[in-house]
Amino acid sequence: MKLYISPISPNSRKVTAVAAYLGLQCEVEAIDLSKGGNRTPEFLAINPNGKIPALIDGELSLWESNAIMAYLCGKNDTALWPKTNERYDIMRWMNWELAHWGRWISSYAFETFLRGLFNAGEPNQETMKEAEQFIQKFGNVLDDHLGRTPYLVGEGVTIADFAVGAHLTYRKAAKLPLDEFKNILAWEDRLNEIKAWRESAPPM
Repeated sequence: MKLYISPISPNSRKVTAVAAYLGLQCEVEAIDLSKGGNRTPEFLAINPNGKIPALIDGELSLWESNAIMAYLCGKNDTALWPKTNERYDIMRWMNWELAHWGRWISSYAFETFLRGLFNAGEPNQETMKEAEQFIQKFGNVLDDHLGRTPYLVGEGVTIADFAVGAHLTYRKAAKLPLDEFKNILAWEDRLNEIKAWRESAPPM
């Protein structure tokens, strides 16, 4: 298997953490986004969206981080992606991450952190204000849920936690407005106790 990632990408972090957690041997190629490595004809043949991560396994070419996580879990019998009805609850949280949580966290983090990293100009205050409103809305949903359970689905970590938790990767650097959500912060601490997750964090 070959994984195409960017070391600074939270979505790449998801898949590298799962591969490490499961002990899978993957060839990893880092794509330099700043030099347009995701827009070359060679990479676009793998993922026509020009996004990372992407996976090649034999004749299979797979993109979208949540799909890649599930595929990697299919290599093992693992509680990260159990063969029970919990799987649908995991899917629910991963869909929630894509539709709500990740959208607004990414928007805010781009303005407060990634713009500077890529020399992309000054933050857009209106964008930040809009994103913060939705972060508060969906942060309440997540915090309330994590007040009742240590992980998103059941008593143990699943790929739902990796999917949603990846957006906390730059919580401090991006000054994400999450300090009031004590259950989210405690959950973040629990995730960081997992070696594969902790070591998947990008260099800061």
